[in-house]
Amino acid sequence: MQIEAPLTEDRPPAREGSLEEALERLDGELKEVSLAVERLRRALAAACEASQQGRLRDLPGALRALAEAAEWAHRRAGQVPPAWTFPAREHLEGGGYLEEVRRLAAEAGLEGVREIDGQLYSYPLVVRLRPSELALMVGRRRERALRPGHVVGQLKSARERSQRGANLESLLQTFERAYLTLTGDQESVAVPLKRLYDLLVLRPGSSREYTELDFYLDVYRLDRTGPHLTRAGRELSFPASTSARSGRAFRLPTETGEERLYASIRFDPARAPEAP
Repeated sequence: MQIEAPLTEDRPPAREGSLEEALERLDGELKEVSLAVERLRRALAAACEASQQGRLRDLPGALRALAEAAEWAHRRAGQVPPAWTFPAREHLEGGGYLEEVRRLAAEAGLEGVREIDGQLYSYPLVVRLRPSELALMVGRRRERALRPGHVVGQLKSARERSQRGANLESLLQTFERAYLTLTGDQESVAVPLKRLYDLLVLRPGSSREYTELDFYLDVYRLDRTGPHLTRAGRELSFPASTSARSGRAFRLPTETGEERLYASIRFDPARAPEAP
């Protein structure tokens, strides 16, 4: 068996401070090791077959090929760095990581991604860094997969899911029923949205299926596009309140990178049309 030459002996160095490109370089090195191991696997299978079938004429060549393939795999594996030396924690703490994610998001066409106070806002998620743990909080989920391209893929998927068509009419009716339950059928009373959410997830396990972020995403969808008028003739609004001003509101990043604050919900009797 003839041992093939390496695919690439020399590669340009990764961009200084770029985690994505450092990982791309490692990808290439590991791929070449994988190819060498595959050649070794094929040489081993050929030698085993010659031995099991007693093909004595083929056996010497098969064993030589096996030895050469094993030596080649050892050489290729030896070219992989024995340790990962990229300064990952410093990269996360120094701002370079978030800048990488923003740059790759822009290249991928993901709009409205911006950094605020060391956090990355990409509707409908917020990415928070945990440098000491080499981890992220993506929304409410802890994530140890830090590759910037991987994170951008997650943000794109979340954005696409948020933009899928939803039955907002049904959602509006659900909010109206829950609101009237909390107010005793009274209208024009501002109710904290947190109370509405707590009522919607009373069933055990519901909060895992319908998270608080899911709820506020639904609130934003209704606020942004409607419908705002129920079949019973009540008009939906999300008024500001003292809780919003005191910092107890839910901060939701929008697809434009801005923030919306949500604290309360109210249903009012629909206003009569003005006389001409």
